[in-house]
Amino acid sequence: MNIVKYVKNYNPVELEHVLISAGFEKYRASQLLNGIYVEKSENFHDISTLPIELKDYLRDNFTFNSLKVKRIRKSSDSSVKYLFELADGKSVEAVYMPWFDESDGIIERVTLCISSMAGCPVECAFCATGTMGFIRNLETAEIIDQILFVEKDLDTKITNIVFMGMGEPLLNYNNVAKSIELLTLPQNKMLSRKRITLSTVGITAKIKHLADSKNPVKLAISLHATTNGFREKIIPMAKGVKLNDLMDAVEYYYRKTKLPITYEYIPFEGMNDSDEDAKRLAKILKRVPSRVNIIPFNDISFTGAGGFSAQLKPTKSDRILEFGAAVKSYGGAVTIRDTFGADIEAACGQLALAN
Repeated sequence: MNIVKYVKNYNPVELEHVLISAGFEKYRASQLLNGIYVEKSENFHDISTLPIELKDYLRDNFTFNSLKVKRIRKSSDSSVKYLFELADGKSVEAVYMPWFDESDGIIERVTLCISSMAGCPVECAFCATGTMGFIRNLETAEIIDQILFVEKDLDTKITNIVFMGMGEPLLNYNNVAKSIELLTLPQNKMLSRKRITLSTVGITAKIKHLADSKNPVKLAISLHATTNGFREKIIPMAKGVKLNDLMDAVEYYYRKTKLPITYEYIPFEGMNDSDEDAKRLAKILKRVPSRVNIIPFNDISFTGAGGFSAQLKPTKSDRILEFGAAVKSYGGAVTIRDTFGADIEAACGQLALAN
């Protein structure tokens, strides 16, 4: 059985080694990378700077594209959900989200929410992806190709990416870290690391590992609770990571990177939206420079999820505003987020390959 080797899995040093071993000049690696990331070539033979014998070698030994689009759905709010099929038949989703300037209606930035796994092992009670279970990690190329495909399809430049799609990025650390390395290489002209946000439920060892890396990015903590008891109910993996330990890791991250932290918080009616929760949340936010994004709970009933998931009800919009105001009154920085793509099951927590 042939093993598929995706060219976008390789960083510059690895590509140089491959090409030198095959008898080609070292500098051809930079031409290849330029063809992929700057010229946005669709195959090896489109890269005009490469000699024909190198193009043939690459075609015979590597695969250029790692995914193909299976379905595209467009929302009334201009967001777009992409369903991608991988080479082994597995599927993942990504969501394009344009942010408009309220004064003139012009797009001011474009964010792509990308996946790092097919399925997810974390099984958060509020997340549709968790109902799929863990299928497999994505390779570096499969992460990067989500971005390149959407840029070409919409003829746009992605200005920000968020690892908030399917999967827990820090449980696929090596491939995610390499994708960040390739996306932030200055010569690839893709993104700065401050335009990349990685969302995690709190894998503390990997948070510290990322802090110590050459390419730390903005960190978002999927918090959703101010007590260990409730957090363990909605995020089973939290049973092994107490809030104090998570906060220690977050503080380490900030001290090493000087990047402000974002927390994500979904209020559930009568469960985590009390004044005491607001007070505890503000205390968490003040430990290091931080902000909380308060996000409405998006319906996942289309998955048929039962158990504790069935008990979760969205806090009403007026109470969300009151809760956010309470957090502010206790000294926390708050943003209340709108929902993107709820009409196409593309909102936060809804990615589960729904039709």
